[in-house]
Amino acid sequence: MSRRLIARAAVAAAVPLAALGAAQIPALADDELAIRSVTVQPGDPVVGPSGSEKLVVDVVTRGTRGDRAVTVKVEPGPPPAASTGQSPGAAPAVVPPRPGAAPVRPLIDGSTGSVSVSATRSTQGGQGAGRSTGWEKWRFQPEVGLSRWYPSGQWTVVATAKGANGATVNSYTTFYLRRSTRFEGINVNRGGDGTRVTGTLMRVDPKGQVDYRPFAGQEVTIRFRESGAADWKNMGTAVTNKDGWFESRAPVKTGGTWQVEFGGTAHYGSDTGVASG
Repeated sequence: MSRRLIARAAVAAAVPLAALGAAQIPALADDELAIRSVTVQPGDPVVGPSGSEKLVVDVVTRGTRGDRAVTVKVEPGPPPAASTGQSPGAAPAVVPPRPGAAPVRPLIDGSTGSVSVSATRSTQGGQGAGRSTGWEKWRFQPEVGLSRWYPSGQWTVVATAKGANGATVNSYTTFYLRRSTRFEGINVNRGGDGTRVTGTLMRVDPKGQVDYRPFAGQEVTIRFRESGAADWKNMGTAVTNKDGWFESRAPVKTGGTWQVEFGGTAHYGSDTGVASG
């Protein structure tokens, strides 16, 4: 099943080269086709059992030709140019287009979760600083957001810019779509031999049958801050059982605040809970 996506033709004014960050690229003629950067916001989307996260993708290019000379495709999985050696989070590299690549169409494919969008060029691209640097920012704002029903894990944003005589260049960046987690029932019980901290870690149900299910086999970090103190002390870790439940014991007899933290995974977001005792 597929659903039609309407992309806003949102545009931004040309961006001076000095404002584009410290990364350096080879000197180019003002009309030479190139992609300067590809960025996506939010950079680390986390989705709950309902609702969605709408993306904003900015592509900075030069040398493009035509009102629809830049297109963007967002899809689950690693970059198509992973063999170039670009590490996650690095500045996007300009890579050659894939041979025989099909034209990009504005749609959401429900079977794969891919999202393709297009926009129009900035109407201010030839004015002010844009004329001296040649760089333009293209903004893409898909009206349909990513939700729990899309594949979690690594996603890739591939931008394609078209220049004169049909020449094209591609560039990409990556992000991780994660489902949310949460702590429930955190309890702190102090006794003569120390303190016992318990709770349950839950995650968005991967099967979609309910909102949350227990998250088993995950490491939880336990910290303690004594009343009146400023710093947290690391009190060790605990691992959740099949019911998502964890337990930690520490030889702490004074009162204060306890913090439990789950750092997240490639598919699930982090969460932190606190309790006093």
